[in-house]
Amino acid sequence: MIDIFLILLIILLLASYLGYWQPRDMGNYYLSFPMMIAHRGMKINSPENTIAAYQEAVSHGFTAIELDVISTKDGVLVCSHNHDLERETDSTGWVNELLMVDIEQVKTGLFSHPDNQQDIPTLSAVIKATPSHIRLNIEIKFDGVFDFSTAAALASMIKTGGISHPVLISSFNPFIVLYVRWVIPSVRTGYLVETPDMMKWIHVVHPDCFHPQADLLTSDVLEMCREKNLPLNVWTVNSCPAIKYCKQSNFQAVITDNPSALSI
Repeated sequence: MIDIFLILLIILLLASYLGYWQPRDMGNYYLSFPMMIAHRGMKINSPENTIAAYQEAVSHGFTAIELDVISTKDGVLVCSHNHDLERETDSTGWVNELLMVDIEQVKTGLFSHPDNQQDIPTLSAVIKATPSHIRLNIEIKFDGVFDFSTAAALASMIKTGGISHPVLISSFNPFIVLYVRWVIPSVRTGYLVETPDMMKWIHVVHPDCFHPQADLLTSDVLEMCREKNLPLNVWTVNSCPAIKYCKQSNFQAVITDNPSALSI
């Protein structure tokens, strides 16, 4: 009889955890609705995820920037979308397998901006170069489902006061979202999804915002977000009609590459 009650209790607790959760309040993170977030900075004149691209976004009027971070072999956080340096730099190898002293010699933008290649910046350098009122959406990259190296390095940086900006941490990896939620409870989390199959994890990791690819915004998804009071930060929305739709729908944020997004 005790075993039956224990099983029933576990089932009830599991059902409650998966079904009756609510996101935490985002406080004053959003400055407008929707808030336009510059995707990897503004990349008209400079390579993505560089200080020049972030500063260009700020100069253009953006109050929020999305950036990607990876931890080097010696635990230094650098801003890069790719682990593989051959994708966009003048070097080879993998960011997470190299020391920071090696990354310092690398130039990015080899293909996107061959005439204006830039250094791969550390997150610390980006923080210093970015006005403190700018909202940061830091996406944690990973090399495997259980790669928490970058998440751990970022947690250490935040806990020691290394970031003064309002921060939202996001990832496509649900385990990283869960890790951040528990290890850095003061920071809000966003769960990134690009396929319908990924959405089932939202009820496990309990993010504070939902970051769906724009074409995943079905009526069921929108209804779920309304029921949960779950903020929607949609990516990557670049066309004028799509940006207008997001504004009319009162989504919380739009992640965009379009420099005209602020005036649409």
